[in-house]
Amino acid sequence: MMSLEIQIQSIIVSFVYGFLFSYLVNLCYHLLFCTKKIFQSVFTILFLLFAFLLYFYFMYLINSARIHIYFIMVMILGYWIGNFFSYKARKY
Repeated sequence: MMSLEIQIQSIIVSFVYGFLFSYLVNLCYHLLFCTKKIFQSVFTILFLLFAFLLYFYFMYLINSARIHIYFIMVMILGYWIGNFFSYKARKY
């Protein structure tokens, strides 16, 4: 059972991480979506692997890597809001 303080910290970190993940996706848009298929696939796999390992590392530091569905939902909300603000960072 997590304390309320740890849950609030985890929710805030999940939201900020979703926001930053959206910014990074938009920043690397050309490498993720507009290159040759083989390079696109390799870069996407490495990018997602790094992103998810970094998220689990943050959760490990805060709450021993316990992931709840509402952390994922808040991360998705942060991604959507971040995407609204960071779509101009795309390099076409």
